[in-house]
Amino acid sequence: MKKSLTSRQSKEEKAIVIGGGIAGLLTARILSDHYEEVIIVERDELPKEPSTRSGTPQAFHPHRVLPRGSMIMERFFPGYIEDLLEQGAHPTQNEKISLFTPYGSLKMFPPEKNASSSRALLEWTFRQRVQKISNVRFLSKQEVTGLQTSADHKQVTGVHIKERSEQKQERTMTADLVVDTSGRSSKLIKWLESMGLEVPEPERLKVSLGYSTRYYRVPPHIKEKRGSIISEAQPARGIGTGMLGFMEDNIAQTLLFSAGGAHYPSTNPEEYEKELHELATPMLAEVVKELEPIGVPRGYRTPESVRQHFEQMEDWPSGLLVVGDAFCSFDPIHGQGMTVAAIEAEMLDICLREQHHTSELNFERKVLKRMQEAIEPAWWLSSVADLRWKGVEHVGAKPLKGVSFAQKYFDLYVKQAVKLANEENNPGMFQQYFMMNALVLSPREIINPRMLNMLLMGDGSREEMQLLAELGNVAEQQIQERLDELIPSFSLAFDEKAPTKTKA
Repeated sequence: MKKSLTSRQSKEEKAIVIGGGIAGLLTARILSDHYEEVIIVERDELPKEPSTRSGTPQAFHPHRVLPRGSMIMERFFPGYIEDLLEQGAHPTQNEKISLFTPYGSLKMFPPEKNASSSRALLEWTFRQRVQKISNVRFLSKQEVTGLQTSADHKQVTGVHIKERSEQKQERTMTADLVVDTSGRSSKLIKWLESMGLEVPEPERLKVSLGYSTRYYRVPPHIKEKRGSIISEAQPARGIGTGMLGFMEDNIAQTLLFSAGGAHYPSTNPEEYEKELHELATPMLAEVVKELEPIGVPRGYRTPESVRQHFEQMEDWPSGLLVVGDAFCSFDPIHGQGMTVAAIEAEMLDICLREQHHTSELNFERKVLKRMQEAIEPAWWLSSVADLRWKGVEHVGAKPLKGVSFAQKYFDLYVKQAVKLANEENNPGMFQQYFMMNALVLSPREIINPRMLNMLLMGDGSREEMQLLAELGNVAEQQIQERLDELIPSFSLAFDEKAPTKTKA
């Protein structure tokens, strides 16, 4: 009889991961510590060099791993940054980053060793590592067409697979655990509904976002004196985000972004270059003049970000989990996608290690619930930012907490942080803000009575008056209680201890 995860005390026999992208590779790496055999089922043919797969339509555009994600990836793939650098990725340690905010500009010099690369090179680097793990194997050019289940649909026992070759042979593969990491194209909801299960309505951020990316060849003398440039969006003025960054092979990428659906960045070369000049800072357009364009800009559009709530399903089948964009998809401009997938995969590892010692019923629902708690800050922060754009709307069973207050709080915080960095050469306040958005610090490290008292200096600025209006008339001793009313606690997102460093 097939064993259930609800009573697992030792390694299970087999796990199947649907999808061989970043989320799938991270998940397979973690499952390799807990299962005798891990199989990655991938629709595409695996490339023989770092190149974009057809199943990753966003791969042309900039990808980045936030510091929280890099910490997790380094734990499971020690030295992966060095691997990227050896393959030609752009080193970012101590590289100048010019950041332009609505309240002034500042320069940052990240001290940590890191690398900037294409999505294709990052995925290739991880795949090379995973292919060397003895109990992991890949099945490429195979499509999962459905789930195999027990007669009562309470347990997933495997998957149905169809070859993507001319023969299109079909077969069924059994497993103790199936993890869907197939991203935005996931068929999981369709499969669950075909089992007679009712799937809760997800949260939706109707963001109507668009971004366009263009590549450039970088002359050596430019690369030596230029660093990354970020021109932050000013939604109230209809000004979008602009970025310039570097990756492998002396290639630079520029990106234009806007949300709300009123305007999408152009993919026409002449119009694209014109829109670079319309950003909040002219610096980005000036630097681009020194670069050699490669091809035309490419665009990407998506109507919404989606956060599923599978953990609410009391009849969620055992033997089934989901990681990555199939669980929660984000506005790519915030760079959260790969980092959130890493956070979810790490949480799976934590739960599996706990389950070795204490068997628990409804294990899979517990994992889903703890993943939700872990990704709450990412969803909230990206939603707060995107809801600044006219036309963006949050739809869900519960309203999103604290949006207006947080927007005005962050406005005042950034204004004072930039002033402090420029006038007193003290970037500490802004660095905290950066680490919050990097998902390393809880938003509560930024939003608390002590910091609020520092921000409200009584200078009568527009930002201060707007924040006071959101706060309301509240006594000083009741500030914490008022903040608890206004924003989520995030207490369950940052209280987990990561497992000890593991091999890769």
